[in-house]
Amino acid sequence: MEREAVDMFREMILAGFTMDQFTFGSVLTACGSLLALGEGKQIHAYVIRTDHKDNVFVGSVLVDMYSKCKSIKSGETVFERMTQKNVVSWTTMLVGYGQNGFSEKAVKIFFEMQRNGFEPDDFTLGSVISSCANLASLEEGAQFHCQALVSGLISFITVSNALITLYGKCGSMEDSYQLFVEMNTRDEVSWTALLTGYASLGKPMRRLICLKECWPLACSRAGLVKKGLQYFELMITEHGIIPIPHHYTCIIDLLCRAGRLEEARNFINKIVEFMVTWKLGNGPADSLIKLEPQNPANYVLLSSLYAPKGKWN
Repeated sequence: MEREAVDMFREMILAGFTMDQFTFGSVLTACGSLLALGEGKQIHAYVIRTDHKDNVFVGSVLVDMYSKCKSIKSGETVFERMTQKNVVSWTTMLVGYGQNGFSEKAVKIFFEMQRNGFEPDDFTLGSVISSCANLASLEEGAQFHCQALVSGLISFITVSNALITLYGKCGSMEDSYQLFVEMNTRDEVSWTALLTGYASLGKPMRRLICLKECWPLACSRAGLVKKGLQYFELMITEHGIIPIPHHYTCIIDLLCRAGRLEEARNFINKIVEFMVTWKLGNGPADSLIKLEPQNPANYVLLSSLYAPKGKWN
């Protein structure tokens, strides 16, 4: 779609249409997604010729385009020459620095933004906290945590997730876990940030506990069917965690939320059939495996039901 947008822009020029800020915004966003720096520069020149260079919306999109195309110096030049700036333009420059590995500059421009009278929104604060995480700067990160609490932005999941990642990278897992517990809502990023923090510090048992307790609900609420099924298999085959009814319920909920009702029904039927197998012997299970030898779910379910009996062979 991005390529079609750029081609359509060319056709509009040839047809003599007058461009507005939204036209430039759309085509420059497409160039950024395509990493089409050359075409982005051509459109930038057209922006200047049509006297849109002082438009704050167009200027912000230009900064974003250059940042995504790894031409951060050009993005800086555009930003510095902007006669008007708003929170979006400041945040765009901040994110651009972060995306290009200039985390210190990202933190610096955040403070500069505040000195110029602009207050951050949740995306701005989450972005600068992420840059602090890359720097493993616990002191500055704690300051941003305080700012999030005072401003109320801590209630945004983007900010909380960034803080969990920050504390994890700084080795402060107690703070990371406490923040995680205090969150009203969590998504896959929240769980992953906590798991990654424990794993990076070499705490496999705590990581296993998180894996056991966290993934079913997280994947179910986020609608991550493929990821949820992968975690279910990983939990059993690699970590030896025996599923409990809660895990099976979450898998069924996961499939139902995604509209995959037939798969949910089949999953339930397999549980029932394996339960019968567990009680009577392995005849029905052998038949099911022969019928679908390439389906890992059959093996996973069978192992999860035999494991409590110690039947590993």
